[in-house]
Amino acid sequence: MTTPLTVLTAAPGAPVFPLFVHAHPDDETLDTGALLAWLTAQHVHVELVTCTRGERGEIVEGVLPTNVTQDDLVRVRQRELACALGALGVPDHEFLGSPPARAQDQQPRVYRDSGMRWIRAGLAGPSDGDDPQTLTAASLDELVGDLMWLIERVKPTVLVGYDDLGSYGHPDHLRAREITLAAARQAGLPMVEVASTEDAAGFEWFDLSDQRETVIKALRCYATQLTVHEDHIVHVGGQRAEIRLRIGLRLVPQ
Repeated sequence: MTTPLTVLTAAPGAPVFPLFVHAHPDDETLDTGALLAWLTAQHVHVELVTCTRGERGEIVEGVLPTNVTQDDLVRVRQRELACALGALGVPDHEFLGSPPARAQDQQPRVYRDSGMRWIRAGLAGPSDGDDPQTLTAASLDELVGDLMWLIERVKPTVLVGYDDLGSYGHPDHLRAREITLAAARQAGLPMVEVASTEDAAGFEWFDLSDQRETVIKALRCYATQLTVHEDHIVHVGGQRAEIRLRIGLRLVPQ
């Protein structure tokens, strides 16, 4: 029987190569850090694509100077991401829009963070911005073309991404889901989706609490975005969340 975990883990004579797709730096650790750590501990080679650089993220008070620019924040968030991936054991990373995650003969481009606003507790919606350079403003064909070019170069065996709730509804998460699903179908690859909520039905659940210390180490890299406590984190906006060690996975029907 094929399960989400069997398509993510190696078997004798059948190596696997999961390609994870996330929206912003820190999402890979918040949503799938335990899974990434577990896979790399099993000697499964994984790669990550991040769609934006998180330009519009808030900053934890006191971590950076008050006169920090958006360009400064981008550089910091890229360093935080590199730190987290080192902790998780993820060797390869690309930003969507930058070679090799950019379609052939296209100039590199930066897909900017689309921003968000809170609709209610735990659910985000689109912001009021109209920046044409954001991820959500780009055409789906262009975005999928970029991911397909990377897929053709690195040849993953499975894509991993958000479910249709996009974790908490951030427009970039929902867009990343669309990109991942479309690319998986175009490439003829299985896609494993990650449950957004603890009570999501139809998912197979895995307790990866043995990866706790590794995940905490990775989370601590994101000092601009969150504060790590013994058994939980506090996001920059003040929201408290458990450290995610129980992961729900489901194979998306082809």
